[in-house]
Amino acid sequence: MSKKALDMSGLLATKGEGAPANDAPTRQVVKKSQKPESTNRRNQETDAPPSSEFVNLGFKVPKEFRHRLRMIAAQKDTSLVEVLRAAVDLYEQAHIK
Repeated sequence: MSKKALDMSGLLATKGEGAPANDAPTRQVVKKSQKPESTNRRNQETDAPPSSEFVNLGFKVPKEFRHRLRMIAAQKDTSLVEVLRAAVDLYEQAHIK
């Protein structure tokens, strides 16, 4: 007894000819964003002079410190690097003369 071959031609689409299933939910088409969203904060204008090269600063911190740092950055809508820069600037002003 031989098995009947399955017709799978409808499962694959030729490139450019694919279409959603008839029962697939539709989505609204977003034509233009109200406000352009920046995804690379390194390129934003800052008070700090631009660095010619970014390097990895590899050290571990306690979990709670990391959480505090991220919360500050999120509340100010800035990057972790900018929060650390500001903290170092304040430290230098207070302790280095």
